[in-house]
Amino acid sequence: MVQNLRDPATPLAGAQQLRKAFGDRATMVTADQGGHGVYPGGKNRCANHAVTEFLTTGDRPKYDYHCTAAAEPR
Repeated sequence: MVQNLRDPATPLAGAQQLRKAFGDRATMVTADQGGHGVYPGGKNRCANHAVTEFLTTGDRPKYDYHCTAAAEPR
C-alpha cells in the first residue's frame, strides 16, 4: 500500500485502518506529499521506487515505512 500523508480524497486514517485489517498480508509506504495518487505522478522518489520495485519484481517492503519529502529511494 502507498498513501500520501495529505490526500484530500482518501485520508491517511482510512489507509491506516485498511493496513491494520490486512495484517501481515501487506506493508504500507507513506509519502510526505499532498494530492490524490502517489504513483506514477507523485514527486516523492522514495515512494515511487517502492511501487516500481513491487511492480517489476513482486517484492514488497519488509516493513512499513515513511518517505520524507526529500527522501531518496530505500
